Amino acid sequence: MLLFSLLFVWCPLFGILAYALYVSHQEETAIKRFWGLAVMLALYLGCLAVTKERLGDFLEYSRLFAEVPKYNFFSYIMLFGKEPVYYGYTYLAYYLFFGNWNWFVISIATANYLFLSYGLLKIAEYLHTSINNVIVSLFFMAFFFQEFAAIGNMLRQGLAQSITLAFLVRWYFCEKRSWWLALLAVGIHTSCLPILGVGLLPVIQRKMKGRTMLTLLVMIGLAAVFFFYVGGYLAHLPFIGYIFARATDYERLLATDSWQTEVGLQSSMIALLLLLGGMIVYLYRKLESSVLFVVINLNLLLLLMMIVCHVGEMYYLLMRYFFYIYAFQNALFLIFLHENRFFQKTVPQLSIVVLMMVYFYYQFSHNIFSYIPVLEALVYPLPVYFII
Repeated sequence: MLLFSLLFVWCPLFGILAYALYVSHQEETAIKRFWGLAVMLALYLGCLAVTKERLGDFLEYSRLFAEVPKYNFFSYIMLFGKEPVYYGYTYLAYYLFFGNWNWFVISIATANYLFLSYGLLKIAEYLHTSINNVIVSLFFMAFFFQEFAAIGNMLRQGLAQSITLAFLVRWYFCEKRSWWLALLAVGIHTSCLPILGVGLLPVIQRKMKGRTMLTLLVMIGLAAVFFFYVGGYLAHLPFIGYIFARATDYERLLATDSWQTEVGLQSSMIALLLLLGGMIVYLYRKLESSVLFVVINLNLLLLLMMIVCHVGEMYYLLMRYFFYIYAFQNALFLIFLHENRFFQKTVPQLSIVVLMMVYFYYQFSHNIFSYIPVLEALVYPLPVYFII
């Protein structure tokens, strides 16, 4: 492992590919080896994220980070009145990283990918799936560019949704009630509350018939209407009140951010819905009721929510919860690989890895956000990202 670590420091991408190739040729691989690959991917992508130009929310987060010295800890948290975990970490990280914004971003983006990897690896353990299935799933997760672009613009939500995935995976696949993860996710971004609520419903782990799914959607709709009407009374609650305030802001619900069309949200939406829909239909036809349906049903509900939001022109909600698909689709993809013999063959799996990487680096250099040139992203030594 020392040799691969040195290769990774010298050239992160080369180290990742070399280690993945090494792991793929092992007859039996301990989970710690997969974690080695996951950490390399997470740190590399965290470093690439810091090269993004400061625009939009990213610029605002950097401004708030720079203002930390003007306040004490509690006044800084109360200044925003929301998500105390994120702003508490921002305050502490300012001093931990000596006021270095780049190091702060690396820590957030890396943690995001580590929590996503945790969810994947725990499900892989449950399935006892093949080595190559795990490797391909990790590469699919890492080089899905829209997730990378989202974490670069929405630091809080990206981290919260990955922690939400980790919480639900521990709840169902490890049978551990890690409430601290749920509180951590809500304290970072309250948009995860509906996902947590739906994810803990007993029906979510069963193979649902059309009537059950329709009933669940109606219940979610009624709950949304309820929050819309009572939101005005709850908007002043500390830390969580702002989510109710947004729920009653009809104009905001219909609004949209210009950047979402530039990073491929609109252009990729139909293709992604069809891809995930195809995987869901395949798994519904093949599997009987099991805990795996937690992942399948959550992806299905998110897809149906996207359709409803699109038809209802609720573009703000569409954008917010479309990003949750980016977190949960990785687990669905792993289950699909495990259950589909064709995609367990070498050529299809290698093709997926190559296509995802080509797509990632193409989008890296051809979207509204500016990063470092692709050649530099391919060859820069790891230490460079901590000093640029």
